[in-house]
Amino acid sequence: MIAGAAGLALTLLAGCGANDEGPRLLVTSGFTDEVLLLDPADGTITRRIAVDPRPGERDEPHGVAVSPDGRHWWVTVAHGDPTLHLFESGGDRRVGTVTLGLPGAGRPGISPDGGTVIVPDYWLGGTGAMSGAAVVRADDLAVVERLELCPAPHQAAYSPDGRWVAVPCPLSDEVLLLDAADLSVRHRVGLGLAPGAPFATEPGNPLVRPMNVAWAPTSDRVWVTLMRQGAVSAIDTTGVELARGATPRQPTQIAVTPDGSRLIVPARGDFLLAVLDAETLETVDRIVLADDPHPHGVVLSPDGATAFIAHEGTTRSSGAVTAVRLADGQVLWRTAAGVFTLGIAWRPGPGD
Repeated sequence: MIAGAAGLALTLLAGCGANDEGPRLLVTSGFTDEVLLLDPADGTITRRIAVDPRPGERDEPHGVAVSPDGRHWWVTVAHGDPTLHLFESGGDRRVGTVTLGLPGAGRPGISPDGGTVIVPDYWLGGTGAMSGAAVVRADDLAVVERLELCPAPHQAAYSPDGRWVAVPCPLSDEVLLLDAADLSVRHRVGLGLAPGAPFATEPGNPLVRPMNVAWAPTSDRVWVTLMRQGAVSAIDTTGVELARGATPRQPTQIAVTPDGSRLIVPARGDFLLAVLDAETLETVDRIVLADDPHPHGVVLSPDGATAFIAHEGTTRSSGAVTAVRLADGQVLWRTAAGVFTLGIAWRPGPGD
């Protein structure tokens, strides 16, 4: 671990406020350097917020996360000098920005008490070189620590009970389980081509490419998408792989229904939304999302009834967001939204 806040560039503005709108979807548009706010009821884009530290350059807003109390949200910017931006939900006003001192920035994780943000260094240009994460104090955006973890960690995800942080490492075929108390690596889980298979991946040349994780509501296991293999793996908090199930091609992000019974997984390569049984990891439903290419991000409504999917788009087409009713697979609405549309999060409304 490397402590300190060297290279910190911080701008912090005063202000706080309550959300004066209904709930919103926060969606990152990587190629237009924006965060889009959508009404989850009908997909209307209600606001576009520029997140563009270098006008004229592509900065790529990447990951977005909301505080547990819904009063603030954060977005990472991956290119140039990667940064973390803090917004208050009331008016969606930017109140702080910090330069992370990392080569890249992936999907941030927020501690259940809302006090800490972990930003993994998704540094694909490192081609397998060791990398890590910045630990940021949420209230004033001070970088209080830098962690050495693995090549190009993509996401940091706290368990609901706050005891663990899971970090998938797509360039080294590992999932790390960190003790949230001191952020030490307790388990380094290597993933071969099958559970228990020899783990011999060379950094930078992955076989299965673990990309994103989601915790069980009980905090006793975490699921990870294996994008290159086309599978989801279940890992317990002792670092043991419990099971693995096949998915459609290129599973990306993953969400868990509130009761913990189903996993919702966009399959980038097959333009599908896969629904998996969380215990057996069998695919129980495949919902076709044929109108928009490369489904990537996913977030569920608080009741778990609706999945909202961010589609990347292509170099020749815009991205999009679709809403899918999980009970019957019906697409409720579709909105063209941004380009290279990756991150998506649910921001609650007042009183939610």
